[in-house]
Amino acid sequence: MTSFIDHQIMTRRPKFDFSKTPIHWIANDAFNTHVFNSLHVFIPEVEYWFCRLSNQTLPYVKDDNLRADIKAFIAQEAAHATAHKSARDYLSNYKIDPSAFTATIEWLLRNVLSDSPLGMESFFARHKQDWLAFRMGMIAAWEHYFCFIGTWVLNAGDLDHVADPAMLDLMRWHGAEEVEHRTVAFDAYRALAGEGLKAYVGRQAAMAIAFPIMVVVWLKAAAHLGKVDGTVEGQKLGKKSLPRLIWELDRVGRKTDRLPTVSSLLGSLRLWAKPGHHPEHDGDIQAALRYVTNRLSLEKA
Repeated sequence: MTSFIDHQIMTRRPKFDFSKTPIHWIANDAFNTHVFNSLHVFIPEVEYWFCRLSNQTLPYVKDDNLRADIKAFIAQEAAHATAHKSARDYLSNYKIDPSAFTATIEWLLRNVLSDSPLGMESFFARHKQDWLAFRMGMIAAWEHYFCFIGTWVLNAGDLDHVADPAMLDLMRWHGAEEVEHRTVAFDAYRALAGEGLKAYVGRQAAMAIAFPIMVVVWLKAAAHLGKVDGTVEGQKLGKKSLPRLIWELDRVGRKTDRLPTVSSLLGSLRLWAKPGHHPEHDGDIQAALRYVTNRLSLEKA
C-alpha cells in the first residue's frame, strides 16, 4: 500500500440481479438512464485496457507497497469490467445492441492507444517508457473523474427515490471502489514519469486528451443506446448532437440531483491543474468504505 492508503484494497465480486430492471430505470427517463447505461457500453473494454497497462507498469515500480496497490487495482478493475458486462444482459433483454459502439472503443484502444499506435512500432519502441507513462497519465486523469463521479453517486439522494435499486447498487459499488483506489493510477504514473516539471506537463497533457475523450465517449454512447432502444423517447435522445447532449446533462444536473452538472465536472479540473495535487484528498473515502462494507455484510446475511 502507498502511504496514502491505510488499508488493504480488497477485491469484491458482488452479484446483481437485473431481471426486474425496467428499460428506463431512472424516473422512467431515457436520458438519465442511458447516461448511466453508457458505462456498460465502454467500461469493460476500458477497464481491461487499464489492467494491461498497469501490468506493464509493474516492472518500473520499486516500492513494494505501491506494487501491492497496483495489483489490487488491477483486480478491482477486472471485477468492474465483469460486472458491467453482466449488465449487458439487461440491455439484451430489451433488444438493445451496443456492439457497434463497443467496436469503436475496441478499435481506439487497440489501434490508437496501443503499444504501437497505427503500426508505428519502431518509434514507440524507442520511447516505450514515455508512451507508457503518457497513457498511465490518461488513466490517472480518468480515475480522477471516476473518483469524482463515484463520490457524487454515493451522495445523490434523488436517486434513492427514482432509480432501480439493483442498477443503482452497481453504480454505487463501482463508484465506492473508484474512491477507494483513487491514488493508485496517479502514483503509478509518478513511478514512470517522476515528479518534476516534465512529469507535471505530461500529466496536464494527458488530461487535455483524456477529458474530451471521456465526454465524447460517455455522451455519444448514451445517444447510441437511445437510438437503438426502440422507444420514442430513446429515438429523441439518439438524434441529439454532442453540444445538445452537454447542454441537457447540465440542465438535468442543475434541476435535479440525478446527474452531475457540467460546471462541477469542469471545476474538478482545477484540482488536477495544481502542481502539488495528489488524489489522497479526493472523494469521501470513509463514505466509500462504509458503502462497500455494509453491502458486503448484507450480501453475506
